[in-house]
Amino acid sequence: MGFIFRQCFAMILLVSVANVSYAEDGYEPTYTDLDLSVELLDSSMLLADNRAPSARSRVPNIPDSAFKKPDITANNVHMYLGLASLAFGGLTAISSPDGYDPDLLNSVHYKAGKLSWQLGAAAIGTGLWTHWDDFHIEDGLFDRDNLHVILGTLGVIGYYLAVKDAVDQYNTQTAAGVRVGYPNTDHSSAGILGGGAMLTAIAITW
Repeated sequence: MGFIFRQCFAMILLVSVANVSYAEDGYEPTYTDLDLSVELLDSSMLLADNRAPSARSRVPNIPDSAFKKPDITANNVHMYLGLASLAFGGLTAISSPDGYDPDLLNSVHYKAGKLSWQLGAAAIGTGLWTHWDDFHIEDGLFDRDNLHVILGTLGVIGYYLAVKDAVDQYNTQTAAGVRVGYPNTDHSSAGILGGGAMLTAIAITW
């Protein structure tokens, strides 16, 4: 330890003596006297380098269309099918005939009812395709996504049962071949429940 201290002290003494000798001779060292082998770049070279964009700093020319959401997506198709199913269900309700209709299967009431459950079934299919990963039964039946699936499915089933029951009653015949089974209002209960379930399924995810 004493040896290192003596070496440091000797170095400091030598530097002090050197500075005194330079000062006595009237010579003061400057930075330019030190040959540090540092090459200064010409200012024109620096400006030219700053003006030249590097490959890393270039921003790719991405067209605006890449940021636009497609007009038609699987989710949009699912949504519009569900809304159309609900709309035709409402049309079915308001177009119900007051009495016996010998041409019921060609009426607006029947065709709208049939379209309501067919469009609803298509909505279920596209919904399963688009949102399969959103349905998790472990989240509970009252999870919003789970309720949407369950109520939407019940809505379509209600529409289907209402149409099927009406057609079955309409096609009931006597032994003489005379049609006697005009649909009574019983089938409307399934349609009303189906419409309510469908409306709720859409409302909770809107």
